[in-house]
Amino acid sequence: MAETSSAKKPTLNDQERDLEQQAFIEFQKADYHACYQTLQKLLKTQDSNPKVLHNRAVVEFYNSDLRRYDQFRSAMIQQTGLVGEIRSVEVKDRESCAAYVNQAIVLYHFKQPLAALKIMLAVMAHFDRLDDYLLRRAGIFTVHLLLDTNQPKKANRLLGMLQNRLGIQVYAILSDSDEDEPLIDNESRKDISELQFEEFRKEFRLILIRSNLLNGKKNMSIPLEDTSEYSILKGHQYFLGNDYQMAAKELSKQFTNEPVSVNRHGEDQNTILANNMGVIHFSVKHYALAARFFQQALLFDKSATEDTSTERVEGSPLYCVGATKRPEILYNHGLALLHLQRPKEAFECMLIVLNSNHNNPRLWLRLAECCIMVHRQEKQTQNTSICHGTVGCGVHRKYVLNPSPKTAVPEGDQSLAIPATTLEFGALCLRNAVALLEYHEPELIRQTESSDKTVAWDKVYEGVPCNPSLPMKLVSFNKLKCAVLAAYSYVLNTLGEYSLALKYAKQMLTMKDLPQSYLLLSHMYAAEALIMMNRPLEAITYLEPKFITELAGDDFGMRASPHWNINSADAARSVMHYNRAVVSFLIGDYEQAKIAMSSCNHPLVMPYLKMLNVYQELLLGNYDKVQLLIRYDTPHLI
Repeated sequence: MAETSSAKKPTLNDQERDLEQQAFIEFQKADYHACYQTLQKLLKTQDSNPKVLHNRAVVEFYNSDLRRYDQFRSAMIQQTGLVGEIRSVEVKDRESCAAYVNQAIVLYHFKQPLAALKIMLAVMAHFDRLDDYLLRRAGIFTVHLLLDTNQPKKANRLLGMLQNRLGIQVYAILSDSDEDEPLIDNESRKDISELQFEEFRKEFRLILIRSNLLNGKKNMSIPLEDTSEYSILKGHQYFLGNDYQMAAKELSKQFTNEPVSVNRHGEDQNTILANNMGVIHFSVKHYALAARFFQQALLFDKSATEDTSTERVEGSPLYCVGATKRPEILYNHGLALLHLQRPKEAFECMLIVLNSNHNNPRLWLRLAECCIMVHRQEKQTQNTSICHGTVGCGVHRKYVLNPSPKTAVPEGDQSLAIPATTLEFGALCLRNAVALLEYHEPELIRQTESSDKTVAWDKVYEGVPCNPSLPMKLVSFNKLKCAVLAAYSYVLNTLGEYSLALKYAKQMLTMKDLPQSYLLLSHMYAAEALIMMNRPLEAITYLEPKFITELAGDDFGMRASPHWNINSADAARSVMHYNRAVVSFLIGDYEQAKIAMSSCNHPLVMPYLKMLNVYQELLLGNYDKVQLLIRYDTPHLI
């Protein structure tokens, strides 16, 4: 409800001021019916007063048990004039701040935190002119929005401003006892009751701990209370300290408080616990257990919100509308499934998350990785033998060699924009990821170079936003860019877009401090693209012996996954020697080709090397050796 101790209209007489104060007292006592009647009396003489009209809308909303939010939202829009997509907000005077705050609250519950944050940042521009009653609510709500949108530095700066303005004792807020020092100066809390003060104290304590943890303060003291709120925070603290066993133990406690439920609190305790347990198991690479916990979290979320989902919100309180955590859990579940080599299921999970987080370049990369994994799984089922079969018998028997892989060609009626686990859609995903990275890179570099400059609290740069995952700083941004460019070059080569594949492979080579695993891939993809464009003399420059011998094994062993076979320097060198041998044959340098083939000693390249041996003997006219190689490789066809 709007504040009554400030911004009083000069046209109010003593009787009208008494009615205004009476309405405020009745609202504080939750006597909304009486408060509404009092405001109706006040409206007889103040029918055009926006403050009174706003307060009546608030009371009507509370009187409906927070269920008529459409009507309430319309009333707030009339007060603020903010309709449709919110691009910029300007709050001209502090008297209208309460209406803006209430509209932001509605947007927050409708899963539009960024739009709500734009409004609240405009409200916080009047920080020094807001009275304490409104500032407590607006300030804490803004901190919530900042933390929910992964902007902890701004949240921490704003909390510091709130502590100074409200006289909050920082050292006392985490204490279990309040006998020594008051939390807030008595002068700053005279406008709220003891019950309201205790509610504010609890909320401020929880959000202060959360903000400190997200800002990297891992060793801070957390009150020893066996409630779900503090146990979740304590588990988060252990998780940040890489003590995953203690984090899981903390979440498995028997809590003393009443279970947090959607119908009463707007979120479900079991959903959060199951999701957090999944994240813990994911961090220790127990992907199957993590996926199981995420599935359980989805079931808890569905059960908790099935009667209060956004499809059937009539009669539900406002805080139940956006209670689902489904997008965040599906994102986690998709990552676990991707690690379990189940790309089609992971793709379906990520696709749902895309509806609300389409500006996340990481998400576009994960979708593309699902498409690539499906393609590679299908490719692994292909026959790798030299001979595909035989035709005829006796002296007329002919051996049919395995054909080279065909370039994927989409069906004529199939739209590439339709989501599917195909390389065509994967290329579209990677193009979006590249566009987002190119959009954010100049600002990221500029902010990194000027990071030492002092700026206002709401101008602190947090990195490239990647909700629901953490924002990216320069190091993580460069890692993501390497992964995106490598995947894009691979997909384009596979689809036959060789000029673009060469472009992105070369772009990857221009990056500073490129890891050797990505250096290998960029050389390979650039050489492959040039070969397919019939430019072998240029391709061989990317496969120089000096570059091959300088490949070290530490990076390959550190970055290798169980399903990527180039996990050592020997494997990397063998792959590069094989590619050099292929190019040498194409340019007619058979001696260099033989030297390169003799260096291919890793089992990874043996299935491809035997086909190259057949090609070599055919070029030299040694048909008897070709037959011998075929019979050795496929004795069942003899």
